[in-house]
Amino acid sequence: MIANNLSEHFTFHPLTAGVWAALAKPTGLAASNAGIVDLGEQTLIFDTTYSPASATELRAAAESLTGRPVNYVLNSHWHSDHIYGNAVFAPETKIYATAYTRETMAEKTPATISEFKTHWPEQLQEWAAKARAAQTEAERLDYEDGVRFAQAIIHTFPQLELRLPDHTFSERVEFKGSRRTAEFITLGGGHTASDALLHLPAEQIIFTGDLLVVKNHPDLTYGDPHTWLTILAQITALAPQCLLPGHGELGTLIDVALIERYLRETLQLAEEHRRADGTAESAVALPPPAFTEGWSNAEAFGRNMKFLYEDESS
Repeated sequence: MIANNLSEHFTFHPLTAGVWAALAKPTGLAASNAGIVDLGEQTLIFDTTYSPASATELRAAAESLTGRPVNYVLNSHWHSDHIYGNAVFAPETKIYATAYTRETMAEKTPATISEFKTHWPEQLQEWAAKARAAQTEAERLDYEDGVRFAQAIIHTFPQLELRLPDHTFSERVEFKGSRRTAEFITLGGGHTASDALLHLPAEQIIFTGDLLVVKNHPDLTYGDPHTWLTILAQITALAPQCLLPGHGELGTLIDVALIERYLRETLQLAEEHRRADGTAESAVALPPPAFTEGWSNAEAFGRNMKFLYEDESS
C-alpha cells in the first residue's frame, strides 16, 4: 500500500480488494479526487486530476498497487481539474469519455490551458507582493504558501498539453476482467452537459465525478440542475454502499440526499427571489442554506444563485 505520508497530492484509501480512492490533498496539485480499479488483467484509472504532477503520482501509485501498467483512463467530464493529467499516460493507455465530453475538450481545452499558463504566473506575482506587504506573520505565511503552490503549478507547464480521449460512447461501456466488471455510464448532463460515472455493481461502489461532492458547494453553472436531480435519483436507485465524489471525502447516499436538497433549495430560492423582483446582484448576496455551514467552496453559492436567477428555465 502507498504510504499516505509520502504522497504529495493524495491520500489513498482501499475501498475493497483491488479498488482504491485517491482523495486530493488540499496542499497538493490534484484539486479533484480519482480512483484506481484492478480489473484482473487490466488496470483502470478514473479521472486524471488538475496537473501532470498529480497524475504522474496517480499513475505510479496504480502501477505499484496492481503490478502492471495502466490500461484504461476514464474522464468523467471535460473540466480542467479532471483531465489535465491525461498527457502523462502512455500512448498505449486508452482514454474513454462520452462523445460530447471529447468534443467539448477539443473545443475548449486548448484555450483553458492557455489561460491557465497565463493566470498562474500573474497569481504568483500578486501573492508574492501581498506576502511582502503583509502586516502580520500569519498573513505573510499564508501568502507564501500560495506562492509555493503557484510555483509548483508553473513547474508542471512543460508537461501540460491536451490529450483527447481515444474512445467515446453514448450510453455505456463495460470493462470486464477476471476480478470484476466495471460499467462506465452516462445518465445525461447534470453538472455539465455530459457527465459519466463508474459503477462497480458487485462491490456497490460508484465513482461519481462532480455529480456528487461531499461537504462542498457544487458548481451548477455549466449544467442543468433539473436533470442533475434526475441523475441523483438514478444513482440512489443503484443502491451504492460507497461513493467516491469529485471533491471531498468518501460519501454515502446521505451525501447524495444533501446535494439533492441543495439543488432543490437553491432552485426554490432563485425562483422566489425572481418573483420578489430581486436582481442578479441581490441574488448573489443571499445567504446559503444553513445546512451547508462549514462546507468548502462557499464562493460557488453566489455564482450558483446568479446562474439560477438568470436562467429562466430554472
